[in-house]
Amino acid sequence: MANTLTSSQADGSNTSKRGRLLLVLGVVLVAVLGAGGFFLGNILSNRQPAAPAAPVVAPPIFVPLEAFTVNLKSDDGDRFLHTGLSLKVANAKDQARITEYLPEVRSRILLLLSAKQPADLATVEGKRKLAQEIQQTVSKPFAPNLPQQQVVDVLFTSFVVQ
Repeated sequence: MANTLTSSQADGSNTSKRGRLLLVLGVVLVAVLGAGGFFLGNILSNRQPAAPAAPVVAPPIFVPLEAFTVNLKSDDGDRFLHTGLSLKVANAKDQARITEYLPEVRSRILLLLSAKQPADLATVEGKRKLAQEIQQTVSKPFAPNLPQQQVVDVLFTSFVVQ
């Protein structure tokens, strides 16, 4: 009976089939895990870096001043300047110092304005020059032991020459 298998031969072929099946399943599992790792790695490496946070810009600090009315030096009669302005300062310390020394600030600006001639203020360039002069005048220290104020800009809110 050559066609009949003994029980030990049948166990051997089942074991080899099971071993091959486990080997094939192991290879497939390793391949699937490898492919998954490859794709996951690609996805993670292609991610765009997080955009840097936009810098927080501090709100501007303005010191509004009451309007100024001064007589101007003029050869053709009485002329005057009526102007309103605000000072843009760098920080709250400068704002507090300017507010504390407000009478001195106003006096400095009044003396500067009253020394002007109407022709000096008629052009846009003349107004810009005046703004720079006011900025320099107000930036000077109020006392020998105090630092300069950081006046960033002078902004006219009204400007009338008559």
